[in-house]
Amino acid sequence: MRKTLYNYFTILCLALTYFVSAQNVAINTSGAAPAASAMLDISSTNSGLLIPRMTSVQRTSIAAPATGLKVYDTNTNTFWWFDGTIWVEQLGSGNGWMTTGNSLTTTGIFGSTSNQSIRILSNNTERMRLLNTGEFVINSITPFAGDLLSAYSTGTQFPISAYVSGTGSVSAGTFSNASTATNGVGVLGSIVGGSGIAAVRGNAGTVSGAGVLGVGQASVGFGLRGVNLHASGTAMILAGNNLGASYLINGSGAASTGSTTGIWGRTTAGNGVGGIFSGNAQGATSPASGAGVSGVGTLIGVAGYGLSTAIATLKSGGYFEGGNGVSFAYVGAVTAAGVNRKIEGNGTVNTTVKDLNGNLVVMSCPESPENLFQDFGRGQLINGKCHIALDPVFAKNIVVNEEHPLYVHIQLKGNCNGVYVCNENGNGFDVVELNNGNSNVRFTYFVSANRADELQPDGSISRYSAERFAPAIGRAQSIKHQTAELSDTELLNKNLKPEMKK
Repeated sequence: MRKTLYNYFTILCLALTYFVSAQNVAINTSGAAPAASAMLDISSTNSGLLIPRMTSVQRTSIAAPATGLKVYDTNTNTFWWFDGTIWVEQLGSGNGWMTTGNSLTTTGIFGSTSNQSIRILSNNTERMRLLNTGEFVINSITPFAGDLLSAYSTGTQFPISAYVSGTGSVSAGTFSNASTATNGVGVLGSIVGGSGIAAVRGNAGTVSGAGVLGVGQASVGFGLRGVNLHASGTAMILAGNNLGASYLINGSGAASTGSTTGIWGRTTAGNGVGGIFSGNAQGATSPASGAGVSGVGTLIGVAGYGLSTAIATLKSGGYFEGGNGVSFAYVGAVTAAGVNRKIEGNGTVNTTVKDLNGNLVVMSCPESPENLFQDFGRGQLINGKCHIALDPVFAKNIVVNEEHPLYVHIQLKGNCNGVYVCNENGNGFDVVELNNGNSNVRFTYFVSANRADELQPDGSISRYSAERFAPAIGRAQSIKHQTAELSDTELLNKNLKPEMKK
């Protein structure tokens, strides 16, 4: 037995040479001294160093591992070392990621398999962090509450931008919300403090395209929705023709500005309405046959104002045409001569009443070449004479003079010699029986007089009394604007991701 052990020891000594010098140990076959800086110097040209091998469970079960302790994990096929707090997988071993790149033969993992966050640095400054709870944050260590991705900027850089080049019909960015929640949104933009120009901004190309395209795909899904939570805020502001935007100080649902047209509404249905505008918290109402515009309000449905103060210029609060200009009317107008018009247009002024069968029929207003006021009354001769005093309100609003006489028509209600009218003025007239008669007959009268001129708040005078067959305003000139069609369906199908085309 002793001889056998001796022989083994002799063979080992021949195979390996040990060199021990003070605190250094060398293991090699050449007899070389250990390196001065190495506690243990192992040299070989055909063998390696095999350190302890164990499973992940065995590794993590080591009691009180020393800082720097290193083992080979047979579950991950990588080296692990203990940094004094946790086990760390060694980069550059197994599937570890190299700074010079990796050639993978299977799916790789870049990240943490422990409950730790991942920090990405440049110039020894942390730029990004992937938290162990799944949030990703850029230029900060704390994501905004509720965000999976948070990007922060001090104002000199855009936090997130996307660019597309080439000829592909794709979107630079797509946000799809498939949540079943009723308050979910695709894109949410908000300006918190400060005075930023826009929470969401889209720039279209110089040739065509839309700065922002919103798509709704359900009856209660909206292509574009704007909300302003301030009591005097405006939900949406629009400006065309390279103009600045105007808005109401007290706020509105939308404010739209253009050089020739502020807003245009159009429907493709035969009984559609180009626009419905409701005030006073009313719902929407429109004619069953459709309309260009329908205005709904508690007391006033539609209001129009012509605010020009220019002299010798037509102003009108409203203008309406029917039959492609066959019939037209101005409402609330002031003529170029400065005379007020309640309504002026061609055709007749009518009202409707029911006939004996309950059907609606038309009655027409009598019209004259002059602006006349009329009144009716009754009186009675006393010993052949009677003075009629005009109603003071009627008298105040007429003019009676040599050029504009008072027209009086008498209808007797009994037998007498007949009567004549005299002493007409702006306050009344006398009725006298012919041939010095002295009867006490009753009568009715009908008077007409020219409307008096009216002083306007701006100091001008509306000269009603001077008109007789006054020049008509005539039909307003119209401009036919050119329109173009955009196929939204084709546009959307090209730009939406497949999962959004439902």
